[in-house]
Amino acid sequence: MPIINRAIPPMQNFVDRIRTGKVVPVISHETLADLVLGGRKALVTGYADYVHYPLDDRENLLKMAKYVSINNATWDNWALKADYLNFVKNHVYAQAQAAGVATNLLEEAAAEVDSLTLSIFADRLGYPRFTQGTDDPLLILAGLPLPIYITTGYHDFIEAALRRAGKEPRSEVCRWHRGLDSIPSVFVNNYEPSAAEPLVFHLLGRDDRPDSLVLTEDDYLQLIMAIAQENGKATDAIPDRVRRAMADSALMILGYDLAGWAFRVLFWGLIKPSPVKQTGFFSLQVVPDEKEKKYLQD
Repeated sequence: MPIINRAIPPMQNFVDRIRTGKVVPVISHETLADLVLGGRKALVTGYADYVHYPLDDRENLLKMAKYVSINNATWDNWALKADYLNFVKNHVYAQAQAAGVATNLLEEAAAEVDSLTLSIFADRLGYPRFTQGTDDPLLILAGLPLPIYITTGYHDFIEAALRRAGKEPRSEVCRWHRGLDSIPSVFVNNYEPSAAEPLVFHLLGRDDRPDSLVLTEDDYLQLIMAIAQENGKATDAIPDRVRRAMADSALMILGYDLAGWAFRVLFWGLIKPSPVKQTGFFSLQVVPDEKEKKYLQD
């Protein structure tokens, strides 16, 4: 009887994984701010001016949000986050005005601003603009044959890019507190994410539900606890399909500060708990200093 020598297939390289849909892009709020909103620094320092923040750390959004909540004691979390989203609308409006968007479009959007989400308001003014055409980073990502995208952005700029690429994305939000349980799940009628109908999972909330936003340090702590305590349960804040994708796919992590809260939640809540068999790749689109390199290696 002949002996059959079945060679072990080599590990897929990154391009092969993309072709087979085994890559999950993880796109930061900062990346989206840089690509769509005129830059993260301008956005955050603009918020400092908006709330008359008096301290020196004018690029620390978490501290500024805490400052606003303390100085508006009658506000609840919803009011704090709705006010932040209103600021971003103003920022988009000013950006569109400076870019020469037609006056009639500006006036029409301004007349409806209170009834529109940030994403719809931005869309009315032509954002995302995709001015680089096929070289636009969001359109490049959207053109990949991938079933799941994860983002820590609050807006649907990734969905807009996917629609521009001819796809039909579906959005899901992390239900990190019980007040979000009423949001309908996309995982009905046997929906399975695919390259044609990809899932966009918003880890830190979405602008159509201000109460879903993770904006303050307290929010981040509550999110981490929810992800850790409910892992594997029916009440898990992270859909099972997303956890499975994190475990068996390569990860393309774009635009994160390794010391920032968003990366900590991502790492400790989703990456670290993945099974040991996970052999994904990490592509960190930053230029790390020596301390960051050591942190990542550790």
